[in-house]
Amino acid sequence: MTAEPRSVLRLEGARFRWPGQTDDLIAIDDLTLEAGEHLFVRGASGSGKTTLLNLLAGVNTPTGGTVQLLGTDLADLSASRRDQFRADHIGVIFQQFNLLPYLSTLENVTLACAFSARKRARAMEDSDVPTTARRLLEALNLPPSFHGAAVNKLSVGQQQRVAVARALIGGPEILIADEPTSALDAENRDRFLELLFHEAEAQHCTLVFVSHDPALADRFSRTIELRSDTDDARSGRADVAP
Repeated sequence: MTAEPRSVLRLEGARFRWPGQTDDLIAIDDLTLEAGEHLFVRGASGSGKTTLLNLLAGVNTPTGGTVQLLGTDLADLSASRRDQFRADHIGVIFQQFNLLPYLSTLENVTLACAFSARKRARAMEDSDVPTTARRLLEALNLPPSFHGAAVNKLSVGQQQRVAVARALIGGPEILIADEPTSALDAENRDRFLELLFHEAEAQHCTLVFVSHDPALADRFSRTIELRSDTDDARSGRADVAP
């Protein structure tokens, strides 16, 4: 018997506006993602892409409606519990990578397990945490000769792979990528996406990928577009494609 798909992410009537604002920056009536799906979020600058990611990660909570991850309504958690939930279940690839320059490549990857006993336990299922980190780095085409190097000695493309390995270690159910290809040329962008998809699929990880580049949309199974309409008061309205 085939297992029923598991809802990883669900937004219902989700709204967000900053204090003092009268218009919603984010307005998504209904969006559900199952385990392993890949969602592409596109939109121009100012359309609310980063704000949406902050809602999904529990950095911000909605001013209306609900945002549920793995069946948990994030607004029901305290700020500290949301932080721990994020550390346990979400991997984030930041646009600027946010790697720590005083740590080695390997230490940057294993750092994610220092903040989550759950990720640490999952990374140790087949071996120890450093071995799992090395395996991820090699799968992302970063050989052992780079593992002990300071990350600020690596190229931009290599730093990007370190950031992906750090986001994936410990098997997070949700992987959030905030415009990680914005600094890459077309060839390196395509190579990076192939690596990212391969590793996300290997871990059956739900991927939410944000970009302003509409040319990437065809690579994803689902797309939403955040748009700023001068004719509509709600600038973060989302068109959800099946």
